[in-house]
Amino acid sequence: MWKDNLVIDAVAHAYDFVESNRVDHCSPEKYAGMIKFVYDLGHGPLESREPGYLLTDEDWSAGWTPEELASVYFEESDVDIMVYHGVEIAAYFKRGSSPWQIGVELKKLYPDRVLLYAPVDPLKGLGELETMERLMEEAPINGFKFYPSNGMIDHERNRAVTVMYDDPDAAFPFFEKGRELGVNVMAIHKAWPVGPGPLDKDKLDDVNTAAVAFPDLTFEVVHSGWAFLEECGIQLMTHPNIWANLEAVANFAVRQPRRFAHVLGTLMRFGGDDRIMWGTGCPLGHPQPMVDAFANFEMPEDLQEGYGYSPITDETKAKIFGGNMARLHNLDVDGIKKSIADDDWAKKRTAYSAAPDGPWRELRKRVAAGVAA
Repeated sequence: MWKDNLVIDAVAHAYDFVESNRVDHCSPEKYAGMIKFVYDLGHGPLESREPGYLLTDEDWSAGWTPEELASVYFEESDVDIMVYHGVEIAAYFKRGSSPWQIGVELKKLYPDRVLLYAPVDPLKGLGELETMERLMEEAPINGFKFYPSNGMIDHERNRAVTVMYDDPDAAFPFFEKGRELGVNVMAIHKAWPVGPGPLDKDKLDDVNTAAVAFPDLTFEVVHSGWAFLEECGIQLMTHPNIWANLEAVANFAVRQPRRFAHVLGTLMRFGGDDRIMWGTGCPLGHPQPMVDAFANFEMPEDLQEGYGYSPITDETKAKIFGGNMARLHNLDVDGIKKSIADDDWAKKRTAYSAAPDGPWRELRKRVAAGVAA
């Protein structure tokens, strides 16, 4: 926790970049390029330069077990709860780039410490509505996760194959199904590039339309502020059911703190601090350097004076670190604090803090031993 406040990471992944996860129609070269793209955009330029944090190519591509990811979060960092996002990207991955089944296993193993967002691909057609029902039978779902593309390329139009979330035929049925299933949070990947061609797929306008059409649902814009920053701020101001998820944006606080200041300052200037959620996208970055960076972050005075940004108080940090996410999902904060206060991970974290032996340690032990995930 941070100052007796829960720390909730709004996005966790278990990247499965091993060769056996490559779909047959994706060439090894294209597959390797996708893996390098994610590394070069997220992990490489933003990870802490303190010894041991930067993952090697071998570590990055080794896949994850549920226990290894949990160890990074609950043993090596001050994060109390992870929100696991299943991700498919069918043009590249058989099991998904962040396999749903690993999230299901995490929830079974550590129910008080894991929330689940299940993957939905509208580009598969309306048969995916039945998949949403099936996923609900496999584990308790807190949200559904959507992408604007599945990685396929339309070579006739020279652009990624996309779905826009203002489409009444292609998108709205999935929001209606989520509501029918009792899941009211829809997380949509935006502002972070997902493929070649025009940038309309990465922009935000379609989410705005969806938010107006479904005022009883909450829409998380994942990567809010990475790009189109002013638009992300205006989106918060004009749509009370849109929330900003800072996956891969909170990472700026470690090595690009002024960029982080502009993002956070802009989002708060337009939308306040009640709908912003801290998220790392781990393993895009190790959570602990980001916890430390945000805990110690102060809004520079020149940016307060020059841009009208608000100071970042402890109250604001507590909201962003976990309070807003807890409120969104109606979590019993006091009950969770009691349930995890002396669980196995709390004991392991105490032992690790007393004698830390390096980040990513369980992953690296397996990689060094040559054992597959």
